[in-house]
Amino acid sequence: MMVTLRTISLASLRVMLCAILLVALVLGVGYQARAAEPSNDVRQTVDQLLRLVDERLAIAPDVAKAKWNSGDPIDAPAREAQILERVVAEASRAGINEAFAQTFFKHQFEASKVIQHRLHEQWRQTEQPPFASPPDLAEDIRPQLDQLTPQLMASLRDFQVVAESEGVRQYLENNAEALVNDGVGGAVRQEALRPLYEATDTANVEVQ
Repeated sequence: MMVTLRTISLASLRVMLCAILLVALVLGVGYQARAAEPSNDVRQTVDQLLRLVDERLAIAPDVAKAKWNSGDPIDAPAREAQILERVVAEASRAGINEAFAQTFFKHQFEASKVIQHRLHEQWRQTEQPPFASPPDLAEDIRPQLDQLTPQLMASLRDFQVVAESEGVRQYLENNAEALVNDGVGGAVRQEALRPLYEATDTANVEVQ
């Protein structure tokens, strides 16, 4: 009888130990999940930058229409160079890593051009006639883009500060699809956000 009781006691002890380990494991995972969640300020910083990226990309179809009517090429290296020159100068004044700012805007240009090229290809296939009264590139569209540039710079400066925060990469991935619209199977969004992903991966965005 004593052997039986001892056997039962040992079995119960094993069960209790397994239960304790399981609870500890669950609590540990839960703690890690909470610890990896960025603060509210960090989340707002990321969301603001994503919204501005989306706002800039939303202008691309109007650019495509204006260039379709005018016959101007989609690539505009001279204008891009002018913008990048201003971006680098502003980055230097604002304490933003110049290479990071320059790379970020280069990717915004490329993402916009992905949309434009895709639309032009569709319109060629459907023999699209000139659009009736599209926005004027110089008078309507470029002022919108120029207004967004300093907003993006300010948001980029804030993002640079939090890029190394725990959980930022995962939060960025989780919210990118919801806040950055993409009608090209993710290619546009991936192009526009690549510098941000790289910043969180390498933690190499240094404040000057």
